[in-house]
Amino acid sequence: MKKIWLPAFALVSLLNMMGVALENKNLIFLTKPLLMPLLALWLAMETSSQPPRFLKKMVFAGLAFGTLGDILLLNGNLPLFFMLGLIAFLFNHLSYIGGFSSVSNLDKGFLRQQPSWVLPFVLFPAGLLWWLWDGIPDPMKLPVGIYASVITMMALSVVNLRGHVVLATYRMMTAGALLFMLSDSILAAGRFGGKIPASGLLIMATYIAGQFLIVKGVRDHLIHHPVHHHK
Repeated sequence: MKKIWLPAFALVSLLNMMGVALENKNLIFLTKPLLMPLLALWLAMETSSQPPRFLKKMVFAGLAFGTLGDILLLNGNLPLFFMLGLIAFLFNHLSYIGGFSSVSNLDKGFLRQQPSWVLPFVLFPAGLLWWLWDGIPDPMKLPVGIYASVITMMALSVVNLRGHVVLATYRMMTAGALLFMLSDSILAAGRFGGKIPASGLLIMATYIAGQFLIVKGVRDHLIHHPVHHHK
């Protein structure tokens, strides 16, 4: 039973992207709400012998908020559902930030030694917001700005793990965070900037890959560092 969850996640991911590519709403509605729960089940089974550390709890919380966001964004063409989906993913990122910061300790993390690494992570979303600003409706400007700041902080909380997790895990999770940022950037550009060819497929492919790489990194860290001086 333990081995079924990752192939199930891969299959549902594939079916979801097929649904997006074929514009098959039934297939999208059927598969999208299952993505993050399957990833959470895989993580739960893989780390079942590990104690329920703070990192683990926060990642499960993040995946729960991600599920809620996925469901709400099924009706994302309606402004209310888009806003609620944005809030759900905001809490997804905040949960991840809490979990990753419990491993790195903000005062001892990598960014304290190498603050210049913050720059590209801040410049990219700032540039994107500057480009999209006129196209964002006034009531959405503040929420979108806050969201961009929080996802940037989430990515930086992953960068801050350098030296606290093994290098392969760090690279995997950094790639995941960047893909998650890219997914949201494509979504924002398509919604507020103009039409992007195959944007739906690009958004889902980068989102699924991003979440998987983050969770896979967490799984590897929990398994290879079962005893840790942080919770």
